[in-house]
Amino acid sequence: MTLPPSKGSSGLSDGSAPEGRLGFMDNFWNWFGDSANASSWYFGGLLALSGLPFLLGNVFLLTPLIILPWAALAYISRKTGASTVMLARPVLGVEGSRMFMGPMETIVQLGWTTVTTYMGATSILALLGLHGFWATVSSLLFISFLQGVVVAFGLPAIRLLKWISSIGLLFFAGWESWVVLEKWGLAHWPHFPPPSSALSVSTLIDISFINIWTWLQVGDFARHATSRKAATMGAFWGLWTGQTWFVGVGAISMLSLAIAKGHFDMADSDPSKMLSGMGLGFVALLVILLSSISVSSSNLYGAGMGLSSLFPGRNPDNPGRALRAVSILQGLTALLPLLFSSFIDYFTTFLTTIGGIFIPLWSIVLTDYFFCRKGQLSREDFSRVDEGSSLWGGKGGVNPGGFFALGTGVAFFYGARHLWPGVGSFAGFVLPTILLSSFCYVLIVRMRGMVVCKR
Repeated sequence: MTLPPSKGSSGLSDGSAPEGRLGFMDNFWNWFGDSANASSWYFGGLLALSGLPFLLGNVFLLTPLIILPWAALAYISRKTGASTVMLARPVLGVEGSRMFMGPMETIVQLGWTTVTTYMGATSILALLGLHGFWATVSSLLFISFLQGVVVAFGLPAIRLLKWISSIGLLFFAGWESWVVLEKWGLAHWPHFPPPSSALSVSTLIDISFINIWTWLQVGDFARHATSRKAATMGAFWGLWTGQTWFVGVGAISMLSLAIAKGHFDMADSDPSKMLSGMGLGFVALLVILLSSISVSSSNLYGAGMGLSSLFPGRNPDNPGRALRAVSILQGLTALLPLLFSSFIDYFTTFLTTIGGIFIPLWSIVLTDYFFCRKGQLSREDFSRVDEGSSLWGGKGGVNPGGFFALGTGVAFFYGARHLWPGVGSFAGFVLPTILLSSFCYVLIVRMRGMVVCKR
């Protein structure tokens, strides 16, 4: 495995990127390790409640279609040398992207860390047979400490953990999959109708989009790739393979508990409850613990990159202070799930909140790059950050048109849930938000002539 250099030019203040050191397999294992996690397992349990046909359609048809535009962000980052924060420069402006994307990436990545930390903590409780509020708090803080130590050592330590955890996951999850399939299989699935509490198909489609499109560190890793193919295809196949595997194991595990109980129970989607209920014991729960720490470390690296962007001039390829800061901060945010009545309430609330921001944002970023500019952006475009540069964006380095299109999408995503709930039950809220945000951006661009939309 090769690692990106610890020193390089500032990718937060210009479009240059260090020499590519991450090949296809580096990127593949990075995203395999990220997606083969407890939250994918958890989502698999929720998908199982909707029945086998939708589960298979989601995994083998919908998921790759959702990953494709996300992987296109990796392509843009590798071609232009842009970090995740910089990807928004063409639509929000140089300063607008920095001041908006920096805090947002930090907050969202810390939020994802709370999800994986909680699942890792519950596996510890199950392993030790502990219960109660203070036991949960102690396990959350312990997991936070472990992943905080890893992140404080920077990207090389994170990459090493990725390789170790991915190899471990191949072994442990492979053994686990074999046990589950051999013992229960799929024959009993049609005999268990979805419970009334199951999430609707449109809601599950929305969650599928949000779950994938909010892997925000896509640009932060892709810019280090050895080639565009390594960045794009490594991210695509790694994410799809890891997520497909763990969604499938989560779904089959949910089915096994339904067989044991005689009915589906939505609460059983929690991986720790699944494994405890199946009696798979220490090794199975160790898979959750290992994947949780690995994924949290990657999320915290993204949070550190977002925080670094708020301080121009710092080296983004070695954001030591920012990584140490988020390592400490995540010890506090890890306790957030305890404020909700159940983890599924926290999980769905969190996804809804972040989806309303990044679904419209990535929609206009992709529309701008592929439709308006026809891919005609280069490292040179991102290297100029002075007033008057092509991506400056307007007064103060802010692109008001881009923010208006973004705001329109955000307002619709949140507002439609209350004003037109029927839209959600019919088509969900993500697809209409994508279409509205993109259309609004193109319309504003052509009316104001901010960039030339090539025909």
